[in-house]
Amino acid sequence: MKKVIFFFAVAIGSVLMMAQTNQITWVNGRAVLGQSISSIDSIKYGVIEDADQLVLWLPKTIIVHDTVIVHDTIIINKCDSSYAPEGVEMVDLSLPSGIKWANMNVGATAITEYGDYFAWGETTPKTTYDWSTYKYCSDGKYTGMTKYTYPDGLKSGIWYNDDTFIGDNKTTLDPEDDAAHVNWGGNWRMPTLAEIQELENNCTWKWVALQGVNGYKVTGSNGNWIFLPASGYRYDSSLSRVGFLGYYWSSSLDEDYSAYAYDLGFNSVDVDWSSSDRYFGHSVRPVCR
Repeated sequence: MKKVIFFFAVAIGSVLMMAQTNQITWVNGRAVLGQSISSIDSIKYGVIEDADQLVLWLPKTIIVHDTVIVHDTIIINKCDSSYAPEGVEMVDLSLPSGIKWANMNVGATAITEYGDYFAWGETTPKTTYDWSTYKYCSDGKYTGMTKYTYPDGLKSGIWYNDDTFIGDNKTTLDPEDDAAHVNWGGNWRMPTLAEIQELENNCTWKWVALQGVNGYKVTGSNGNWIFLPASGYRYDSSLSRVGFLGYYWSSSLDEDYSAYAYDLGFNSVDVDWSSSDRYFGHSVRPVCR
């Protein structure tokens, strides 16, 4: 008997079929249907214009290896914690944009853990953070940015040819360079500078020690909150100022200086956005819509 599964996904791309499971999940931007590929004769797929949800429709009855499986319409929210590490939740802080913030950092397993540290535009942690190890630096110094450059007037940079800008004009991280998206998949990503400013301006910030860890409890107008640990930063091979400072990357390039990117920085008395050399190791707190 001919068996057909009709598959509709939000994201255009290949459908990954995994054997011996009975779940539908979202992994690194792909829908994963848990049926053995040997049990399916054909797949048809297309696009549904819905930025927030993966909508999967299956016929009411499918015959797989002579077993009748009954399915209804399944609607999956790609921000759901099912598509990120165990313990991750998206927190609605009643922000004007509707953006939801994750309850923990990339690389953490609890809300008070610092998690991993990333150079801006890199997606894995490392042992040394400087220009010589930075992925998008060609000459070991700030003039060698090979990706994410803007006409900032720094004509000693390789993104200029004499007085002519020859860079890429990219000011926001591509998904493949976004540590939140690469590590968590789905619609998770790093916040833009505007979204960091929105968090700063629309929430109440209180310096606390949560389970013995210093940081800010950030509370929305609806009473929901997230905790941002004072995780310090990585420079060269050192981890500095843990418990005193926090730095969290945005996905936004500093358009005044292509070797810098915007971040959220804080200590016990001050919270504000700033910019840092792209090679520094900062924390990443994902957002999702």
